[in-house]
Amino acid sequence: MAMKLNRRVVLRGMAGAAVSLPLLECMLPPKRSSAQAAPARYAILFAGQALGGDNYPKNQSRVAGQNITEGGHFVADTSYGRGFALTTPLLPLQGMENDFSMFSNLAIPFNASSADGAAVPPAGAYRDFHGGGSSPLLSGTRSTSPEYVCNGITSDQVIAELNAGQTTHKSLVVRAQPAFYVSGYSFAGRQYISYGPGGGRSARIEAQASPEVAYRSLFSGFVPDDGEDAARFDFALRKRRSVLDLVLEKRAKLVSSVGRADQERLERHFDEIRDLENRLSAIPPIASEGCAVPPDPGADPPIGGDHDGGGSASVTPGSGYSDEHARARIFADLIHMAFVCDLTRAASLQITAFQSHMNARPIADGLGTLPGTTRPSRWASVGGDLHEVGHNGDPDNRGQIPSAGLLQWHISHYAYLMDKLRNTPEGDGSVLDNSMLVFTPEAGHGLQLNDASSQNQTHSVENMVVLLAGRAGGFNPGEHINGNRAHPATVLIRAMQAAGYQGNSLGEVSL
Repeated sequence: MAMKLNRRVVLRGMAGAAVSLPLLECMLPPKRSSAQAAPARYAILFAGQALGGDNYPKNQSRVAGQNITEGGHFVADTSYGRGFALTTPLLPLQGMENDFSMFSNLAIPFNASSADGAAVPPAGAYRDFHGGGSSPLLSGTRSTSPEYVCNGITSDQVIAELNAGQTTHKSLVVRAQPAFYVSGYSFAGRQYISYGPGGGRSARIEAQASPEVAYRSLFSGFVPDDGEDAARFDFALRKRRSVLDLVLEKRAKLVSSVGRADQERLERHFDEIRDLENRLSAIPPIASEGCAVPPDPGADPPIGGDHDGGGSASVTPGSGYSDEHARARIFADLIHMAFVCDLTRAASLQITAFQSHMNARPIADGLGTLPGTTRPSRWASVGGDLHEVGHNGDPDNRGQIPSAGLLQWHISHYAYLMDKLRNTPEGDGSVLDNSMLVFTPEAGHGLQLNDASSQNQTHSVENMVVLLAGRAGGFNPGEHINGNRAHPATVLIRAMQAAGYQGNSLGEVSL
């Protein structure tokens, strides 16, 4: 009978020294290929943007003061099935058409006849955008108020819980937009897209908005190569673990001696201690083929100043932009290598926040020169912040084409991460073959959620779109699929299942 080895056990075994090993056949389950046996990863990327401009149908725009009727700019304005043409927002995915699928015509239910929180249907949206759409979109759980909070666990954290204790980091939660940018206002919950079990304010997971800090957190844990240093490292590690073991041994006696509320607090505290123990015993990254320490990103780009939060006249140069392009690229690099090194198997990247007031002009000016982007044939720089572009904040540039160009910029970061994973070999395939990557914008384009009567609006949970890339769990990408008004969480459930989730639901949504 062939010997069966666990790769992580092997790496832990040799007198405290870490040794890099290739993926051996004896580490694989029987009758499965190398690519199938590798761990499944899951990442969700989020764009704080809708899919069009207020009062403009999918084929209408205003560019440089000229009204234009032209198709191919709305993200889903293409044929269904395989071989669909790439629309303007999807151009960064050129050459990767067979690596992702687009699910369109998705919708979140809401009560058109009542704005009462108690009247919201299961998995539905409260009638106040933007906050009303956050919980059903990310957790499949209804929202009952305009607050930016998910009332259930989010998909990335379902996968994080599934892999708890198997990697150094339970999940990697990062955000490229470091500030809200509107004078006198704060994020107020708009900066959260990851929530732990149960959801609610207490389950919010703070995103790391500093690429420099995220880099150091991920890649500062090498075991020293020198034998004497390694021995000291091993002794210190054992000493720290022995203290934790002693604390945990006294857990039962302590918990039984306090009231119920204190018991819950202590349980959470001990869970944190156990997580720390897992981190101490987890394997630091090993610089070898595939897994390597990425270049130090250095100091973070400076954070831009605030503005008044309006259209083109109020967003001044130098405000509302902290080089989110560079920040998102660095975070994508870190997610890529964290997956390759098996430091984590769950990640979320919030490229821009809910109701994002990031200055749109640096992106609009750079479209076509910023790596991964393509300037549409009809294009002019767009003034205002990202949120107000959807609300026609620039009188000369409105509707589908300006929105499509800015959405393309968001998708360029998704494409960048896809391409890196696709070009990283693993077993018989690539890391992308063992991953599921989700991209979701904040909103769709259709019936207004707030008044339930206006059409072609950005405050809409109709005509929503989710992109899904990778081949984990046998997923076969390369299609444009008509969702027929299915809930967007159904796509998340499919992705979770491909990444190893055994259930068939997320929040109040089931397949």
